[in-house]
Amino acid sequence: MGTDWLESLSAEFAEAWPHETLGASILQNHGEVPDLRGVSIALIGVPEQRAGAHDVADSVRRALYPLFWGPWDLKIADLGNLIPGRDRVDTIVAVEELAFEVLQFGCIPVFLGANSDWPLGVYRAFGRMERTINACFVNNRISLGDDHVLPDRSNLLAQMLTMKPFRLFHVSHLAHQSYFVAQSVLDLAQKMHLEIHRVGEMQPIQRSEPWIRNADLVVAHNSAVRAADAPAQHESNPNGLTGESFCAVLRYAGFSDKLNALCLTDFVAGRDLDGQNAHLWAQGLWYFIDGAAGRVGDFPFRSKAEYLRFTVLLPDEEGEIVFYKSPWSQRWWMEVANHPGMDARHSLVPCSADDYQTAQNGEIPAIWWTVVRRGI
Repeated sequence: MGTDWLESLSAEFAEAWPHETLGASILQNHGEVPDLRGVSIALIGVPEQRAGAHDVADSVRRALYPLFWGPWDLKIADLGNLIPGRDRVDTIVAVEELAFEVLQFGCIPVFLGANSDWPLGVYRAFGRMERTINACFVNNRISLGDDHVLPDRSNLLAQMLTMKPFRLFHVSHLAHQSYFVAQSVLDLAQKMHLEIHRVGEMQPIQRSEPWIRNADLVVAHNSAVRAADAPAQHESNPNGLTGESFCAVLRYAGFSDKLNALCLTDFVAGRDLDGQNAHLWAQGLWYFIDGAAGRVGDFPFRSKAEYLRFTVLLPDEEGEIVFYKSPWSQRWWMEVANHPGMDARHSLVPCSADDYQTAQNGEIPAIWWTVVRRGI
């Protein structure tokens, strides 16, 4: 792949890392970008909008490389750091180019950085591939601000939703905190048929797995985690996801056979005085890799005929709901009717065993109503 957008890693990462550590196992860019053929995950640092500012990705690398390699049969490459453009718009273009190139190899690009505008470039890369995708945002606020100004942490979601050509089929938004979100924004999200779940709904954390499994792109904001565990935030906040929950979210993302790209964003390096936030991201990445290494080739890679099929009749002759269960991962999906513009990747909606049990008890699961309100 091209190297015009990348700066190689500094010499400190070329040291002889102890046996079995990630530092000893990850393919690294030290003047030559690793060949991505056969590589499952590619790490890319996104600096702040000033030359030489690689504090975020490099600090995460210092915490990531000493961690021990798991029982994984996959390859990981570290492509180094993005060379920042002349302005924020140029940087978004560079992210788009890199994401597009990495995705062409069937490799998952994992971007790590400050600020919140550059994930727009990853979304645009899917547009260039003419792919309609689902996206999952993990953030303590819902970024539906004014989309007529430059993208930032207040309007990133609005920018993606309004950018042409429209490539977002569905959006799930997790971990918002109600006192940070105006009722008008919640009303707008409902009107746009976004699936939103506040942080309290994610407990126990296992409840969030189907919501994450449905995403091709996950954008996780540092501010979704409480400041005690993730101090490198714009504003200190006592509430949010715990560090353990953040790691679980990333593991669910990695384990999803549908996920193609991950963005970890909004890291304010100057506020991570003891490196705690860097360690959290490093450990979250470890769990993401662990999830990706454990993929079993579930939907959309297997035919529905290979799954266990369960049909539940709805009360009062309201029809039926068809559920599918994977015999490999024990995960559940619910079938939805096709409609114009919907491809096979969106024909099964992730759900849980509890949703199936709810239907068995004669009640319509909440996820069913979510699907119906989207007009499917």
